Amino acid sequence: MSYLKGIANRINGVEKQSFTQELDINSLVPSQNNFYGIREIEELAESIKESGLMHNLVVRKLDNGKYEIISGERRYRALKSLGYDKVPCQIKEISDLDAEIMLIQANVEQRELLPTEKMEGIRRLRAIYEQKKASGEQLPKGKIRDLIGADMKLSGVQVGRYQKVDKDLIEPFKEKLDKEEITLTQAHTLSSLTKDEQEIIHEEIKDLNAKEHKEEIETLVEGIKQPVKSELDKQIIDEMYPTVSREVKDEDIIYKFKRALKEFEHPRLIISNDYIKGMFYIKQCSMSKDNMLSISIEAYKESYLGIQVKCFDKVDEISIEIDFGKSVNPKILYKISDGVYIWFKRKIGLFNQNN
Repeated sequence: MSYLKGIANRINGVEKQSFTQELDINSLVPSQNNFYGIREIEELAESIKESGLMHNLVVRKLDNGKYEIISGERRYRALKSLGYDKVPCQIKEISDLDAEIMLIQANVEQRELLPTEKMEGIRRLRAIYEQKKASGEQLPKGKIRDLIGADMKLSGVQVGRYQKVDKDLIEPFKEKLDKEEITLTQAHTLSSLTKDEQEIIHEEIKDLNAKEHKEEIETLVEGIKQPVKSELDKQIIDEMYPTVSREVKDEDIIYKFKRALKEFEHPRLIISNDYIKGMFYIKQCSMSKDNMLSISIEAYKESYLGIQVKCFDKVDEISIEIDFGKSVNPKILYKISDGVYIWFKRKIGLFNQNN
């Protein structure tokens, strides 16, 4: 091996189980597992023309005699466009799963990835590590999420945020995230809404220029996380989005109530005032736009209650007398009016129901 090749190998981190060789460019094939976008080939070709190839390609030999590109498909395409016949390659002996891990790691190291590309990388790494674990392979100690984080150069928390966005954010917002029209923080906030709620917001902001209307978009999205208390912010939202459903505003009572109905099960109505003390099992309920709650009481076929909902505030654990001195201690309790509460049981399979 020449002195210059030795230097190149040290720069490129050649390991003992690999070696470097010039290969016919036509013997190289892109990996079928490479889901990353192939961008800016012309710019890369110009850079190679001016400065030469700075890093060798990393490949592995296939059973058909071809070499699969693990790292360097953009360089391969740029070199091909420049008419190269031979390409210096680092040849590795590596399994299918480890080759895909290395491909993902290489793209993380060498490129500025789109958020959706990071999501796909996280998704693939999880599948790979779960497959390795199922086959009995000993993985490094720790959570799979942390292994993925190390590969992706992300913290475990960041991996979790990307997974949440990947799972729950609608595609139009993912496109806006890739285009930097919304931030990852905003995308994570939006992903906590239902698909219908996201569609409503997207319909209102889809034609806005993200740079020109950055403040307005931030005000709307931030209002989902916490109540919009500033009168100026409220005015901005009302002026910009007169047709936006009130459901998307976190301070809105209807929105909070409907969210709670989705998160918890078995709602009960508790009335405890100077005139009535009792607990009623709710069979069905609905709320009108004027915050009038209509409740069908279980065990009473034609019994309905109409209650004006004045608030929807979480109440700390308290003891309420509801039946001749007998008290209950509901932990998931929301006050909706003076002396009127909604008591929820937790979801089956997600929460402990002994509340």
